[in-house]
Amino acid sequence: MKEYKTMRVDPSEEVDTIEALAVFGWKLEDSKEIYNESTEIVGVNVDTKVKTYGDGIVGGFLAGWNGDEGKVQQNVTYQTQKNVTHYVSLRFARETSSKNYARLRELEEEYYAGAGCKSYVPVPKKPIALTVIASIALAIIVISLCTLFVGAKAEIWEIIVCVIVPVVFIPLLVVFWMRYSKKSKYAAEENSKISEYNAERQQAFEKRANEIVEECIRLNEENEALK
Repeated sequence: MKEYKTMRVDPSEEVDTIEALAVFGWKLEDSKEIYNESTEIVGVNVDTKVKTYGDGIVGGFLAGWNGDEGKVQQNVTYQTQKNVTHYVSLRFARETSSKNYARLRELEEEYYAGAGCKSYVPVPKKPIALTVIASIALAIIVISLCTLFVGAKAEIWEIIVCVIVPVVFIPLLVVFWMRYSKKSKYAAEENSKISEYNAERQQAFEKRANEIVEECIRLNEENEALK
């Protein structure tokens, strides 16, 4: 009894894929290269122009004869894009009744599970937008306060705004930048640890991957010898 696997790969990866799966007992049964090319209309530009018949006796006669004031001309331009589908469809088969089938399948799952690396902690974004808004607001307040020295009279609402805005924005900016600094420091420390962990895992996996390939080659040779 056989089990089957079908894959779509880039033509440049065909040979490597066949060789990689052969290690785990998969044999190529069929290979088809698919290439399709089509053109799709993604936009239409219509340029409409009215060609008048002109003034005078002839123009007036033509306009009256046709029942309109001019002739409409349309230039239609189509915007297109080319769509290309190019891949190789591979069909593999593996004998499930072979002596070492269960072990080959187990090693294949372990191999493609990868090194089991951890994901990195996302780095927080700087509160740039809030800082820009606060800076503009504070600049306006400073300019407004400077006008008091040239004899301008401040309204009550202006005084309230000049007091409230700094009281609100300055502490808010401090809080946001402190939070950013704390999260940024945490992300840097965690990512450094994760980087070391992933490097160790990758190194161990590369060693284990070589062992898996060697064992699979030996198991395949045993299966071939039993035929």
